[in-house]
Amino acid sequence: MPIDPLLPSGDLDRYSVEAGTDKSSRGHDYMRLYEFVFAPYRTADFCFMELGVGLPRIKAASLRTWRQYFTNARIIGVDNNPKTQQFSGDDFEVEIGNAAKPLFLNQLVQKHQPAIILDDASHKWSHQITAFRTLFPLLPPNGIYVIEDIFTSFPMPEKYEVYADHPESTWNFVSRLQAALAGAQTDWPPISAEESEIVAWIDAILLTRKTVIFIKRAEPHPSEVERAAELRARQGEQSG
Repeated sequence: MPIDPLLPSGDLDRYSVEAGTDKSSRGHDYMRLYEFVFAPYRTADFCFMELGVGLPRIKAASLRTWRQYFTNARIIGVDNNPKTQQFSGDDFEVEIGNAAKPLFLNQLVQKHQPAIILDDASHKWSHQITAFRTLFPLLPPNGIYVIEDIFTSFPMPEKYEVYADHPESTWNFVSRLQAALAGAQTDWPPISAEESEIVAWIDAILLTRKTVIFIKRAEPHPSEVERAAELRARQGEQSG
């Protein structure tokens, strides 16, 4: 008896093909995993926020895809290109600003209170890390955070060196959190108290080609809260 695929192509992939976003199975093939993860939210009343609207010529294809899939959600796009403001309307809203600036990101969360955040913005290491560090702690319990296109963390042609703008790649950052989660926050790998607090809130990390998904817990893991407090006290002593 053949086994049915766990991640079949569904409505989300079909909508993305119709809209012309490269997230579909004709491009990066993200949507099968996204539908598996996002399905419980399909008819929920919540805010979905995507960092990066894309070039104006693609006409906010991914935002139009989310609008079609999430029937009751508020869809918010964020971009630093003022030309993308033209796509803001009744179906979704576009906020203009720099998604690498913590102050702006905090203001966005206060205004819209997103439950799912997807980062498809610049793909620069510093931007991806800063956005995650800022936004994941602000997600509500059971929220979801997605970082797309982490392939920029790996060796690429010289013209793409613009992405490597930080001492640590996004992949190295993610892999440290992943190792801390898998090891239930032992003394390896070394992480900061801030990162320990983040890991205490992570329920699961899902990984596929070019993208990673963080699922937030309903509440932080109790023993890891203690671990984070110990680290903060220890690191505070060391810096004092």
